[in-house]
Amino acid sequence: MSSPHHTTTRTATLIGREHVRLGRNNQDGVFVSSRGETCVAVVTDGCSSQPFSEVGARLGARALAMMTLALEHVALADLPSVSMEHLTAWLDRLVRSVEVDDGTVVLEQYGLFTVLCAVQRSSECVVFGSGDGAVFVDGQLTRLDSGDDNAPAYVGYRLTGKSVPARVHHLGPARRVALATDGVDGWLSRAPDGLRALLDEPHVWTNPVHLQRRLNVLNETERFTDDTTLAVLDTREL
Repeated sequence: MSSPHHTTTRTATLIGREHVRLGRNNQDGVFVSSRGETCVAVVTDGCSSQPFSEVGARLGARALAMMTLALEHVALADLPSVSMEHLTAWLDRLVRSVEVDDGTVVLEQYGLFTVLCAVQRSSECVVFGSGDGAVFVDGQLTRLDSGDDNAPAYVGYRLTGKSVPARVHHLGPARRVALATDGVDGWLSRAPDGLRALLDEPHVWTNPVHLQRRLNVLNETERFTDDTTLAVLDTREL
């Protein structure tokens, strides 16, 4: 019989200096939820060229986390495709509820966002999503580019007939996981080990507000150009 596990989660987010300059909102979203030994964390990044993409990003992060948490009967290996289908159907319903005849404008202005999702069940984890950002799993950092012409694979493109498959970034045992939006790109270019060092700080896991404080302090020197959001998980046997 396996030992029980507990996952500690932390989140942090800040507005990029370009959005501060333009007087725009933080267009990232983040949501974490857990049930028993299952924990789901999601970060999203709204399309910066659209006026209200933070709406879809924030609602989408919450919706994906809660829908995925409810899929307890689905194997981890199957969750990426099943969860993304659920998210696509949810986004379709949301867009149609606002604009019954043609939701194209609503989708473009409110519903374009990238997504990264981590699902931890006991000691096993799957990390998946669509679009750019960064994933850190037990010391291994994966930086995800935005594709050709800086055009990330937004989930909403599925509603226009484009193929946007769920990309699996990790499947298997994991103790420490971090998801980040692409606001970290400049920082990680200058300090490739920066995220690992940040997560090695004991106060991140003992003080619920430490991660946000550290991100704020980092911003004083790094001056993150784009909105930057982190969701981190640490899982241990009880």
